[in-house]
Amino acid sequence: MKRVAAAGLAIVAVLVWLTLVRQGPERVATATIVGKGFLAGSIYVQQPVGTDHSVSMPVEIPMGESNVFELRVDGIAKPVRASFNTVKGRQYDVGHRVRVRVARRGFPPLWSRLVVVDMTPADSS
Repeated sequence: MKRVAAAGLAIVAVLVWLTLVRQGPERVATATIVGKGFLAGSIYVQQPVGTDHSVSMPVEIPMGESNVFELRVDGIAKPVRASFNTVKGRQYDVGHRVRVRVARRGFPPLWSRLVVVDMTPADSS
């Protein structure tokens, strides 16, 4: 019974890695920024979990502000979203042409998602 449970857990781990972690090959494309939003900073509270009986306090992890961009990538029908910190996002506005590095994540027969790895102005080399 333990071997079956271990094999099942291993299969789940491989599927999670294939769909959420593994990146396909990157490619470069051009895109137009069609939307720009702001995501305010927040605090994520990590609650300690364990079997020991010591007193552990929650850990607060600050999450920085970011700009969320909606991109129309040339050759791709659906809009793609990308999030960058506000320092990088300051240089981009709606209507700007940009060069993006994208990678496909997921398990292509069932589900896939296009992830923006980096974004630079289209006129830069």
